[in-house]
Amino acid sequence: MRAILILAIALALSACSLPTAAVRSQVVSYDDAIEDVTNKLLVLNILRAKDKAPLHFDEIPSIHETIQATGSLAFTIPYGPRPPQWTRNSVAPGLNLQVSPSFEIDHLDTKDFVTGLASPIDPKFVKYWLDRGLDRRIVLLLFFSAANIVETDAQGVSHTIRIKNSPREAIDTFAAQASFGNLRDEQKCDALSEFQHYLKLIDSLKTFTARSATERRLLVDHAAFDSQGKFKDLNTIASLDPSKFQWVRHSDNTYSIFATSSEPKTALCFSDSPIRVGSSTQSQRNACVQSVVDIASSDDDKPRIEQAPTPPPSIARVERPSDYCGQFNRFLAFLGSNESTDKSKPETELRLEIRSVGEIIQFLGDLLEYQEELGSFVHDHPGTRLKLNDPVTFGYCLDQSAAAGCADIFFNLRHDSCNARFTLSYRNRRYSVPNYNPPEGGVFCSSAELVQANATPARDHTLEVLAVVHQLVDLQKSAGDIKQTPYVQLLP
Repeated sequence: MRAILILAIALALSACSLPTAAVRSQVVSYDDAIEDVTNKLLVLNILRAKDKAPLHFDEIPSIHETIQATGSLAFTIPYGPRPPQWTRNSVAPGLNLQVSPSFEIDHLDTKDFVTGLASPIDPKFVKYWLDRGLDRRIVLLLFFSAANIVETDAQGVSHTIRIKNSPREAIDTFAAQASFGNLRDEQKCDALSEFQHYLKLIDSLKTFTARSATERRLLVDHAAFDSQGKFKDLNTIASLDPSKFQWVRHSDNTYSIFATSSEPKTALCFSDSPIRVGSSTQSQRNACVQSVVDIASSDDDKPRIEQAPTPPPSIARVERPSDYCGQFNRFLAFLGSNESTDKSKPETELRLEIRSVGEIIQFLGDLLEYQEELGSFVHDHPGTRLKLNDPVTFGYCLDQSAAAGCADIFFNLRHDSCNARFTLSYRNRRYSVPNYNPPEGGVFCSSAELVQANATPARDHTLEVLAVVHQLVDLQKSAGDIKQTPYVQLLP
């Protein structure tokens, strides 16, 4: 009887502990399921963007599960006269675990979500990823749609060239570039697409940082004491909100009052001191080196004449660089120079156009289309002299293939499962997202990758790019109004 009682207690205790163990197991399983589904939904939208198809965003807001555990114990004790076939004592324990999962799926087609996708990204998120150590070339490729190089001469006339970060538009240049033979240095620029110009530009920006600074605007300068040594309206001065106003005491016992920005402003900077490349306002230049900067009442103290951007040249073999390439080459030389700024040279400024999250997804789809079309073109034209990065790497590394990161893949979807993190099917075609690190043990997916990895250690940043885009989609799920697309100015 004692053994039966012990068995009953053990059965009851095991029934109590089963739900706890089941919760642990099921929570981890559901987390894995959400990760897999969310990753695939994001990649599906990038593939839809590649096909110029409508995008559809879904999420699993909640998973519900009921876990019910029951235990039973039945035993038989014979009694009465002993029959011919005597039944022995028997015990029949029972244990039942019932799991009933359910989940919800929402289609994100609300006005707030669509507005969030269409709103330009705040530069503070660019700073966030730079501070986290994301490679500057990933940031420059992913977050910005175009670069504007502006030269302002002594007469205040500004000449601008616009370089679009648009891989889909570069597809039409394959045939022209394949027809070129060996080119002299002065001919190479006009033989490149705008996308190649952008790759070469970001490869030349050796530093790219972000800083936060509080801006303040002067309201009252050197306010003096009255004859009693007090402000005439001290109560008003004392009641100023310190989060909006700042007052500074000078050595002559006068005070200056400033209006301060409600939150720190983000400045994106590149520098090769003492070269100055950036906007013309001193306050914005100081934002790269000071935590508090003073802004003038006017953004510019001299008038400027903004001319229409110089159109990019047609892909051609030329004898002398076009005006577009002349300005582009001067800017690259300016970046690589260590000499002090020459006052007689035009003032140079770089502006970057920042993307929205929807534009980032479309860019990744365009990049996949570019890489597939490039592979098809090379396959259909064997022996061509076309030299392009396939798949696209961090920068335009044809002239310096030994540079760090030149072999690193920016974003690519494979059609096999070699070194795959996860795979999915889209329109009867298989796609896989590779792991960040190359396969271990010296096993590579192709002989070309093995040669490339032996020359310079290569990594695939596709998974890292997806992680960035995933967080940006979550951040933009709620927004008020679509803001005007700003220029982001890079400062020295």
